[in-house]
Amino acid sequence: MKKILVPTDFSECAEHAVEVAASIAKRTDARLYILHVMDIPVYDRNDSFQSYADAAEGIFWMKLVKKRFKELFAKPFLKQVNAVQVLQFDGVYETITDQAKEHEIDLIVMGSHGDKGAHEVFIGSNTEKVVRLADCPVLTVKGKVENFEPKNIVFASNFFGEATDNFGQIADFVKLFDPTVHLLKVNTPDQFETTPYTEKLFKDFLEKTKLKNYTTNVFNERTIHLGILRFAESMNADMVTMETHGRSGVMRFFSGSQTEGIVNHSDIPVLSVRIKESNTNNNPFSDLF
Repeated sequence: MKKILVPTDFSECAEHAVEVAASIAKRTDARLYILHVMDIPVYDRNDSFQSYADAAEGIFWMKLVKKRFKELFAKPFLKQVNAVQVLQFDGVYETITDQAKEHEIDLIVMGSHGDKGAHEVFIGSNTEKVVRLADCPVLTVKGKVENFEPKNIVFASNFFGEATDNFGQIADFVKLFDPTVHLLKVNTPDQFETTPYTEKLFKDFLEKTKLKNYTTNVFNERTIHLGILRFAESMNADMVTMETHGRSGVMRFFSGSQTEGIVNHSDIPVLSVRIKESNTNNNPFSDLF
């Protein structure tokens, strides 16, 4: 993990995300890209008065953003971090995903107010779109996290074939923090599995990943997202990891509303990873554990 991108609107919530990203960057010696997307109104250039107002407003906002960046980079948690500022002017989620591709980002860290801050720019539909469109994992942080060092991670999955590759995307976290990984399968009334079938899925997954420090868990609940949230709470988990299907917006394990529900209602960080094509001939864990 060498490059981390964290968007900021300079809110307190976004600052929490920058702090978590800085903590990870210190452990991995990664470069931290702190991104702000400016949204300046466009005026009619044929009107001289409006053009003057446009220019004046642009200068004002540029000075303000420069001041906010200076204040942010003066924070103690960014000391000794290889951090750079990135300023863009396009749409929020498009810019985030485009910048992630341009800089070959390994991880995006985003702040979120959840359902209590719908006025903020990096939550709701924008967060869901970034989670769905980003090729790299997305870590969503809702509140301040003291000394980010997850020791109990929930990996919720259906544990079908693609789960092995998806888990490979959080292998960096496993190596960094050496946590206990709680493998979770949520049984719901309309997605019920027998115990022998679920046990076989766990067994196959563990044989492929060679994971050592883990627990296997089946949790029964009315919906998947409620099951994940309640299980994570019962385990005093530090982070939840979940899978998304990607660009089509169709979830194999999580529907869009379930994904948003987990991000919005979880008090702990949520790491979302894109589902990849299953490749049974390639084991990404052979040299990790």
